[in-house]
Amino acid sequence: MIALIFATSLEARPFLVLSQAVRQTSEPFRVYHTPLQPRLRIVISGIGKVAAAAACQAMILTYRSQQIINAGACGLLQDLPGVAVGHLVRITTAQEGDHEVFGKRPIPVNCGVSLSPELPPARLVTGDRPVFDQRRRRAYAKLGDVVDMEGAAIARVCDLYNVPRELIKGISDTAEPMNRKMLLQNLNTVSASIADFLWRAMGDCGARFHLDTLGIKTS
Repeated sequence: MIALIFATSLEARPFLVLSQAVRQTSEPFRVYHTPLQPRLRIVISGIGKVAAAAACQAMILTYRSQQIINAGACGLLQDLPGVAVGHLVRITTAQEGDHEVFGKRPIPVNCGVSLSPELPPARLVTGDRPVFDQRRRRAYAKLGDVVDMEGAAIARVCDLYNVPRELIKGISDTAEPMNRKMLLQNLNTVSASIADFLWRAMGDCGARFHLDTLGIKTS
């Protein structure tokens, strides 16, 4: 089983339409299945690290997911070659920007790239509050290239359970003051781009999803 986790309905909607997904359950998270890819479950976790971590753990323990993919919008923290608002990136490492243990930050979690090797790489910082603040943006930019509110939590849970993970993010804004309007203006377009990319990356309208490389039979 593969779980594809989105934070919000707006981010998930284009993929749900594209995959002809049907809601399977609503509690505690909305989980969808698609007859076109029977080994795939699409999950809407809710916003924030706690919601994302709980949904990820539920998919691993309850649904026995053997691969986790997290997709959604992010803000750009600094200039990256060939990357701009509207582009997709593959996350190489994910780190919480607002969490410390005795003054030390957790080590960034490595993320897989087999699904998206052609996308530009980026380091993700995750926080429980939207940035849109110049001081926080500068602090996060020292840790990574893009920022969201869920990815690092999902990566950490996967790391705890030794489950492969991939994070695909679409840049909706530059995480600067007054960028909330930019995020909302670009969210639909970015979400549609993510859906199109993921659908094509899966290939053959099957759920192989590079499972062969994990030793999991799909037939």
